[in-house]
Amino acid sequence: MKIFERITKRYALQNYYLRRNFYWPDTLPEILDYWRQHNELPFLYGGDNWPYDAMCERQRRKGVYASQYLTPGRTARHMAALAVRYFDNGSRIVDACCGTGQLTRALLLEGVHPSAILGFDADAELVDLYERLYPDAAALRMQFHEVDFRCENVIANPPFEITECTSFLQWLSRTQNSGDRSVLLLPYGFIDKQRPKSVKEMMRNFVVHYLATMQEPFARTNCRAEIVILERIYSGKRKGV
Repeated sequence: MKIFERITKRYALQNYYLRRNFYWPDTLPEILDYWRQHNELPFLYGGDNWPYDAMCERQRRKGVYASQYLTPGRTARHMAALAVRYFDNGSRIVDACCGTGQLTRALLLEGVHPSAILGFDADAELVDLYERLYPDAAALRMQFHEVDFRCENVIANPPFEITECTSFLQWLSRTQNSGDRSVLLLPYGFIDKQRPKSVKEMMRNFVVHYLATMQEPFARTNCRAEIVILERIYSGKRKGV
């Protein structure tokens, strides 16, 4: 934990990264450290979801890294409500590529117990933040292709590059059994793509239960997206966890 001196003049979040001095908190874990030390955020903020808003402001100044397009609030709640409706309630929910934990936050607001959630991400800073924001949920620092246990219920906003998105669904087809489901935020039109051929072949592993266009924009991209519910189709047997 870093020790930060109290900031005597706090700026509004919209101006924080513009005016930030080098010794002020920068990353989200550092901001959380500051908040726990001083019982206030290093910037003026009147909202109810500072990790989302602070990350969006940081990306505005520093750019988006590794397709970290955060799930907006209404979309996250929509996905969480679908998860509660469509998932097997007796099994854990895996928040894949969990980032700042927006989907976990939405699941908790829908009444899911944190002990039923496991989040993982490849970004060490975000996993650190996730563990501290949601201490009763499990957290792993892993690339999705490193996860080799069964994931019965998956909720995710995965990377949007076509190759990465295809790899994510290929991973999903390996770690799910027949009947397992996922609620995903995918690039608009992705599941109907005919090229590259790998996308079409990979989608044969799933049946689509639900498809809806995302109704609010991402903060740092013009990419359009869809909420998709997929069910794994598999005729053989897999080893569970």
